[in-house]
Amino acid sequence: MSRALCLMYHGLSADGSAPLGADPHYTLPSTRFAAHLDALKTAGARLGSARDGLQQASANAVWIGFDDGDASNYAQALPVLAERGLRADFFVNPARVGNAGYCDWSQLRALADAGMSVQSHGLTHTYFTHLDAPKLREELRVSKAQIEQHLGQPVTLLAPPGGRAPRGLADLALSLGYHAVLGSAPGMARWSTQESISRILPRVAVTAGHDSAQVVRWFTHGQRALLPLQIRYHGLALAKRLLGDHRYEQVRARLLGTAA
Repeated sequence: MSRALCLMYHGLSADGSAPLGADPHYTLPSTRFAAHLDALKTAGARLGSARDGLQQASANAVWIGFDDGDASNYAQALPVLAERGLRADFFVNPARVGNAGYCDWSQLRALADAGMSVQSHGLTHTYFTHLDAPKLREELRVSKAQIEQHLGQPVTLLAPPGGRAPRGLADLALSLGYHAVLGSAPGMARWSTQESISRILPRVAVTAGHDSAQVVRWFTHGQRALLPLQIRYHGLALAKRLLGDHRYEQVRARLLGTAA
């Protein structure tokens, strides 16, 4: 059984401020992202993408991924990764590609040509728990097909928007040709290269408040260091169930000072 720490980033900024429309809670300065990578490498991590890592057994693996297809993935993340000879996964929504603040197809193609892994985040960024079974199947099928058509590389991974994963999502994804689903519950990913992954693999969301020491601690201490994040995650999951997604997001925006 292999094990990896899977880190989930979103947007980066050149000057430390969140770009228009980006969530400041999940936006890091590109210099801090670079510092994370360098600190992890110094600590002995083997950095790469989940797409590549799932195909091989590797000790000390740390997978780097970005959700949402923010324009900074091309403008900020790609240069940092390329300078270090690293690959990462970029989970995108085809319906958002080319919209203000998001990568366009030429930029995603440049990511793919540079060896990056461009994967599915659903078609529209609608929470999967808000879709009935036929619409969910279509969301997964069309997203995969459109990315493959535009970029000419297989789409093997799925990350549900907001981590909202209805029962049976992993099995549905496998039936449509995906190889694995990466969720948002914190933890260490464990897998065998010989098995179909019919469970959702955990990831750790990196936020603006996480410095290099914290990220390295997750890598070096594993489950023990991730326990506070898991407790917080389950507490927020309960709040989402009690309030509903819309009300929860209104409360969250007020608490973070991002409400309109």
